[in-house]
Amino acid sequence: MGVKETDTGKRRSHRWIWIALGLSGLLLLPAGCLAWGAYSFSESTREQPVDCGKALDYAWATLPRSARDAHCTAMHWQDTYVEAQFRMPAAEVAGWVAGTYPAAEASSYAEGLHVSYPPKAGWAYEVGIHVRYEGGDTALVRVTAYDS
Repeated sequence: MGVKETDTGKRRSHRWIWIALGLSGLLLLPAGCLAWGAYSFSESTREQPVDCGKALDYAWATLPRSARDAHCTAMHWQDTYVEAQFRMPAAEVAGWVAGTYPAAEASSYAEGLHVSYPPKAGWAYEVGIHVRYEGGDTALVRVTAYDS
């Protein structure tokens, strides 16, 4: 048996493929992370409409049956901030606030009420209630809630 000749010219090294993949990963991964972070930040710091039932649930409340013109928004990033606005009969405001936030005490709802809760995941830590009495028998109620 003779010595076999090997053709080293046909065996190509695939090292250049691994080098190209590694360099692509080193360049594209940080760029992708930056693009994702910028997009996430731009979306998260913008108020977005949310279901009022969920927004008020987060604020330890429920939407009164007599409420109308309800509009709710939320903003999320490191904290969650929710705002709910609705109109209701002025005569029912005191009863709704007393039933919903029994710990809240204020001489005037126009000055605003603030209620604090112990930290609990998925719930607001601070709730603010502001009431503006509009002409006649209608009140505009604004509930704000956040978790930090």
